[in-house]
Parts: sequence; structure tokens; C-alpha cells
Amino acid sequence: MRVEPRFRDQIRCLVLKDRRAKALDEALSPGDRIAFNGFLVTVIAVMLAPRLGDRCGIEDLAAFSDEVAAAHRVERRPVNEFVVEEILREIYGVPPLFHRFPVPPPAISWAGAAIVRHVNNTDPTVAGGIDRTLDTAADLHHRRTET
Repeated sequence: MRVEPRFRDQIRCLVLKDRRAKALDEALSPGDRIAFNGFLVTVIAVMLAPRLGDRCGIEDLAAFSDEVAAAHRVERRPVNEFVVEEILREIYGVPPLFHRFPVPPPAISWAGAAIVRHVNNTDPTVAGGIDRTLDTAADLHHRRTET
């Protein structure tokens, strides 16, 4: 599946702390949000590879989820750490936490944005390499969703 340029732009704006990120997020239709979330999860996978590696256990995912949530509480931007962990579980192929009730797409967007912000705030190389990250993620997303 081809990645919409506006999805790339939205994530670039989020990383570069451009105010347009909020407007782009609010402009997503319900169907667009689901497609955006798919790409967002792929971007997060690319961003986390240097930090968490290819393999990490449930304990590592839970600890990173707690780290993201704690950082956002300090910023007065609370995020549901269980949704953060759900995204990480998807990336690392770990069984989901929420079996009966799927996570609403807006909650996935919010938690995904929290992960991106946290990685960006703790790794000074993220903003400078965002275009390369987005290119890698777009290629990976295309291969993952190719039918």
C-alpha cells in the first residue's frame, strides 16, 4: 500500500514540532486514520530499531511503555501506557493485551504520537534524520501491506 504524502507530512511535523501536526491529525477521516495508524506503527518500528533492537521481551516493552507514559505525565500530556504497549506488542509480534475490545483508532494515533515525541525528545538524531526514517518506513510499509 502506498503511503499518502500527507501521512508523511503529519509525522514530519510532529517530529519537527510544527504546529500543523495537530491540524493534519484533526483532518483525518475515520478511514484515513486507520491507514495513517498503519504507517505510524511502521515509522515507530523504524525509530525504535536502534534503541530496542530486533528482539526484546515483554518486560522490555512494558518498561519502555512505562517510560513513555511517565515522560508524558511530567509534560502534562497523559497517555495510556497500555495502548503504548499494545503498539509495541504489534511491532514485536507479541500477543495483544486487548483481545475482546479493539483499541479505538484515535487512541492508537495519540499513543503512537506519544512514542514518536518521546523518541524524538530522548534522541537528538531523530529530527535530523526524519526524511530518511520516513523513506525507510514507507518502503517497509509498502512491503508489509503489499497484496
